[in-house]
Amino acid sequence: MSTVQPTASAGSGLVTALKATSAFLALGLLVQAWLGSSGFFNGNPDLITGHEMFANVFVLVGLAQVILAFLAMRKGILTQGFLIVSALILVAVVAQIGLGYAGRDSATALSWHLPNGVLLMGLCTLSLVQVWGSAITRD
Repeated sequence: MSTVQPTASAGSGLVTALKATSAFLALGLLVQAWLGSSGFFNGNPDLITGHEMFANVFVLVGLAQVILAFLAMRKGILTQGFLIVSALILVAVVAQIGLGYAGRDSATALSWHLPNGVLLMGLCTLSLVQVWGSAITRD
């Protein structure tokens, strides 16, 4: 089932913006995983700081994707399913930041940080496939 409707020419700017946000989130999560794991396992606090700072950008891009998805859904370009995936990404990112900061003092929080990151990768990949995969059949 396609997420992007074939008659999306009126909202092509929204689709382009959603392609950008979905690509940033999926690829950025790989960068996040590298920064966090390299910083943690190599004892490099600069990489950990970069990991933390990049997380703040990640939240803003996730919020932008939710807003864009809502606008695209209202125009009939996207289905509600994409909006739900985008909202789940934002919720998981906020939880991930909380777990990351709590993980400084709690091994339990840190132990949940990794599986939540895996969940995020799945959601971000789904988001990417929904926007980019549907655009291929549309062109």
